[in-house]
Amino acid sequence: MKKRFFAIIVAAVCTLFVPTQKAMAQNFEWGFRDGISFSSLIGIDNTLPLAELYVGIVGNYFFNDNWGFGVDFTLAEQGAYCMPNNDDVAINYQYTYLNIPLLGHYQFSLGNSQVVRFSAGVQLGMFLLGKAEYTAPSISDDGFVTGSEWLPSESFHPYDLGVSLGAQWFLWSDLAIEVRYTLGITQTHNGISTTLNDNYHISVPDNRNSVFQIGTAYLF
Repeated sequence: MKKRFFAIIVAAVCTLFVPTQKAMAQNFEWGFRDGISFSSLIGIDNTLPLAELYVGIVGNYFFNDNWGFGVDFTLAEQGAYCMPNNDDVAINYQYTYLNIPLLGHYQFSLGNSQVVRFSAGVQLGMFLLGKAEYTAPSISDDGFVTGSEWLPSESFHPYDLGVSLGAQWFLWSDLAIEVRYTLGITQTHNGISTTLNDNYHISVPDNRNSVFQIGTAYLF
């Protein structure tokens, strides 16, 4: 809830700024990005994407009208929804990262203050938290119980490396619609075995992050 509240506040503050035009020759720009990420875990079967919010701070430098590079610091919750197994246990795997992508940019103008920008680069993710939210059969009656338990942080690799591709379309001023896909190229951990609700043993296989984001960027 805190991250959702923070994302809403950032979006509200950004809308108070009304720049006059997207400046193609502007050397340095900064701002915010937020939106929804659809993440999955490569290596775990029988899963569906997990939809969560992301929010970040952006800084870019352009050498000329077309070429530049940038970095952002984005707080994102990633993972996947694991559908019910043979024991009717369904799990949301949630991995929280601070992601720091280093991106090269190429942009061109469409006229009428509209700019299209393509980005590519590498991303370093810093692992913060791992949690499993589950729904499982009750051990005392015929119903189901829900809960959440923290996964052992020491089992995760502290850093996650990935490659990113993205695009932004500045519709007006400095407000853009953006999409980005990041494929993890390193394992998040080397397998985890734990027990949920003191009753259901789970074994989480090796996996890699796969994240598609769609949202907005406010750059000044």
